[in-house]
Amino acid sequence: MHRFGPAEPCVSAQVPEGDMRHMKKLAVAGLISMAGIVVLGCGSPVATTKSRGSPSSTTSPDTSTAAKNPPTSTSSTVATSQVSGQCTAGQLHPSWFGQVNGASGNLFYVINFRNASSSVCITGGYVGVSAYDPAGFLITASESRNAMGTTSPPTLKVAPYSTIHFVVGFSDVNRGAGGTACSTVVGALHLIPPNEKTEVQIATPISSGYPNLCGSTFLVGPLLVGAGGG
Repeated sequence: MHRFGPAEPCVSAQVPEGDMRHMKKLAVAGLISMAGIVVLGCGSPVATTKSRGSPSSTTSPDTSTAAKNPPTSTSSTVATSQVSGQCTAGQLHPSWFGQVNGASGNLFYVINFRNASSSVCITGGYVGVSAYDPAGFLITASESRNAMGTTSPPTLKVAPYSTIHFVVGFSDVNRGAGGTACSTVVGALHLIPPNEKTEVQIATPISSGYPNLCGSTFLVGPLLVGAGGG
């Protein structure tokens, strides 16, 4: 194990030509490949690691009660005519509403995003979504984007402390197996807001436990104005 002391300041100094040639030979002979170490500035090494599918517990769900009606828009968020700052993952705090309806072999669930900052921000389009099981491991299913009746995903100007939402649709029966119930359990979703690289995580409890999924794809709708789920 390497131990790193405090970062040393950068210092430049004059080195005699003869000594410089000697130092260059030593430097060439002493090159060592250091895998997994990133050096940021002078004397500031940072070890980087990446873990496999961690459980999603960074946010708490609003409720696990299933709703009977489709999402409604109750926020002051409006379509924008002028560009402000892009909404970041740090500003948009997700909450899981739960199931709202079902159609065409899918059950739909609402995810709300609240602008937790005091600044207006701009967003729009589709959230990147990946599904994880309750143990925290990635489910090998990818999102399939669906306009959900809109002509095109709107650009949204999100006021401070207001809310926008989108829906995900999971198949509820395995048609290829004669309509049997799906068995892949979705315990959490990892979300990347549009034009962002940082993901946020949210657990997905419902009254009966967790949603189930069949197959290798699930539906994701565009971000829409207001809080979904009633």
